[in-house]
Amino acid sequence: MRLLFAIQKLDKRLGGAERFTTNLIKSMLKRGHDITIACYSWDKQYEELGIKFIKIPKPGFLSDPWDAYSKSLKEEIEKLETKPDIVCGLTQMYPQDIHRFGGGVYAYWLPLKYKGSWSWQKYLPKNRRILAFEKKLYDPKNLKYAVAISEMDKKILEEHYAFPKERIVTIYNGIDQTEFNTEGKEEARKKLRSEYAVPNGNRVVIFSANNYERKGLPEGVEALLRTKDPSRFTLLVIGKPDKSLRSALKRRIGDRFQTVWLSRVDDPASYYRGSDIMLFPTHYDSFANVTAEGLLCGLPLITTKQAGGSEMVIPGVNGFVVEDSSHIREMAEALDALLDEETYKSFSQHAPDKAKNLTWEQCAQNFERLFAQITEEKRQKP
Repeated sequence: MRLLFAIQKLDKRLGGAERFTTNLIKSMLKRGHDITIACYSWDKQYEELGIKFIKIPKPGFLSDPWDAYSKSLKEEIEKLETKPDIVCGLTQMYPQDIHRFGGGVYAYWLPLKYKGSWSWQKYLPKNRRILAFEKKLYDPKNLKYAVAISEMDKKILEEHYAFPKERIVTIYNGIDQTEFNTEGKEEARKKLRSEYAVPNGNRVVIFSANNYERKGLPEGVEALLRTKDPSRFTLLVIGKPDKSLRSALKRRIGDRFQTVWLSRVDDPASYYRGSDIMLFPTHYDSFANVTAEGLLCGLPLITTKQAGGSEMVIPGVNGFVVEDSSHIREMAEALDALLDEETYKSFSQHAPDKAKNLTWEQCAQNFERLFAQITEEKRQKP
């Protein structure tokens, strides 16, 4: 099949969407499909894979970026002598055959984000533009199938848009389990503890995200502060730093517990294996790969019901799921429970139980099956 993937940038260092796209491209190439990528920019290393690129012009300063991208891509496709069998959007655009909404549903997220101020925030031009565009995106005339990356997001889309339920498919992300696993965990723990002078007996709690606020770092800090003895924990933060918020949190923490603040790292798996617990009290996340990656590395997960990754948690067995990020006392109690050595060992042993089913082979098969189904539907359409 001729597959066209639409994404704004293709750079593995940017985040989950870009890494997902990279792995999906490689999987489809192995299956013999013809791949074209439409984006603003890409790393030169991708050209070595033997795929084609369509360079989309960047929008002007006053342009709506999603509308501009959609219009430009449509124009570029019309120029092609041989049209793609499938147009798969990994960013906000229309029309398309498949839209993978890994970034969530804005009609759900924006009121949650602004909470008490949504009554007037919804009238701001930016938020009105976002919701108006999303409504066009999920118009059945502009989209054949929507791909959710968690059952949570599938339900959210059903609740907010009149998109046919039978055309919403859940396809979990694949995780590279040759990279994210428990092999060498004890050695990684010793190395991390030595490198950062972690006190003996401390539990290393890792928070991994490029957005401190949305992913709940302030609430995570409060949970650690409310444990029975905060000094028993070391907080390790990795991801794109928010310098202002980091400074505020450092002042809040003081000397109550040890902290290690890092930026993006080249080998996150080694930090996961070297840690003890993953804390991810997100306000809303379709399914952050870091949650499954941490579980596969033997980390019990403490997260919220607003995290698609919570679907990989068996509460009381390999982690804890609280109602939302405001339930700080419950998170503190979960952290305290994992100080017990026998409890911790059991949780760590069972951490990968559900996440081990998230293979790239399974993910690629599910996408390929959907591609084939849509192609067949197009052939049968009069």
